[in-house]
Amino acid sequence: MFIQKSKIFVVMMATFLGLTSLSSMPLDIFAGHSFEAGVQGDSIPDNTHVNLNGITLPPLGVVPVYDASPNFISGHFLFRGPCDSDTREPLISVIAGHIDESAEFTHVDFVPLYVIDFASTVGSCVYHSHLPDPLNGGSPRITDVDLINFGDEPVTFNAGDVVDINVQRSLGSIEQFYEGNQKLPADLAGGKNPVFNLNDADHNNDGLGHIE
Repeated sequence: MFIQKSKIFVVMMATFLGLTSLSSMPLDIFAGHSFEAGVQGDSIPDNTHVNLNGITLPPLGVVPVYDASPNFISGHFLFRGPCDSDTREPLISVIAGHIDESAEFTHVDFVPLYVIDFASTVGSCVYHSHLPDPLNGGSPRITDVDLINFGDEPVTFNAGDVVDINVQRSLGSIEQFYEGNQKLPADLAGGKNPVFNLNDADHNNDGLGHIE
């Protein structure tokens, strides 16, 4: 398990460094935030839009797409990415929670996703999610959102694939909320995002927010 976790960390760093060469992405990276305090008030007007066109993620490769640390936030997540055309499951996983310098305070989980079937195409699906989603699961306090390839093969994003995150409120400082509840990215290997579909005949996959 230690080897697996180390491998994920190395690939994350390699992917991170590779992405910094893309002129469309921010180059300022601040690793330390343990000493910081959450913002005053409850509003952070913020929108993050990342064009994924042509990026290839190797197995265990990661694209960090949002980091509000030390503030945990609420907002809306939109993702268009490679998917299984039959099951509508994403080939790239979406994880969120808090990634800290200390593993002890790190807790991430799969983000529950709603597939927008009528906006999807063959091999490229559109999803949205609420950050956090108190009804369908995932980490309850979110400072970080990342894309990660838990598959065995490299995955290349299609033309038009994108992530858009609209942060609506800051809910406070994460501080040491996850102390004693550690969950690392490596702990999620082998799992997958829950995917809900309101557009098919199966109402068992509509998500708890749509139970009458």
